[in-house]
Amino acid sequence: MTSSRGFLAVAVILLSPVLVACGEDDEPEDSPPSSSSPDLPDSSNVPTEETSATSQATTDAPVALPEACDVLTTEEVTAAFGVEFGVAEPGGGGTNEGDTSWQSDNCDWEAEDLVEVQLALSAPEDYTPAFTCPEPTAIASTVEPVPGLGDAAYWEVDKSPPLEASLRVCTASYNFDIDLEYEDGVDFQGDPQQQSIALAGVVLAKLAG
Repeated sequence: MTSSRGFLAVAVILLSPVLVACGEDDEPEDSPPSSSSPDLPDSSNVPTEETSATSQATTDAPVALPEACDVLTTEEVTAAFGVEFGVAEPGGGGTNEGDTSWQSDNCDWEAEDLVEVQLALSAPEDYTPAFTCPEPTAIASTVEPVPGLGDAAYWEVDKSPPLEASLRVCTASYNFDIDLEYEDGVDFQGDPQQQSIALAGVVLAKLAG
């Protein structure tokens, strides 16, 4: 008669690897967590409040405009109006229209005994209470919009002699006026409005560059 002890011994030997494998899969509940952890962001790449504020200040910083006398040359003013002008004269001024006031950096050119041309350039920070494009509202003047210049433009002419006129051009970054003041009784050549528009085109091209 064959003993069953031999079969039991064989069965135990065969089952031992299976039991060992099962024991490896079952990790104790109180075992320490794995040494691997989720990737954390690199602290050097996380923006701080200080760097965010600096970046915002850089973005909001106004773009510095050149001085008015550095925008146009005497030769360019001469070419626009077809008469000889003297050297540029720098200056400045303030304007009040309605509820808005602003400062400007000015440059003047004079053709003796004929006409004085002035470029008045202003930046957004020059305006109080806020940067805007005031439409001229002088009672003794006629005003008409001029298409194709900046975001808006107006041509203003004083009704009484001698001829005084102004071309205002507005953009999102700056505004400027080209003011004309003719001597009384002079006979000028050309169309002052078209001549001013031509000169404004030079200004826009210079400031865009």
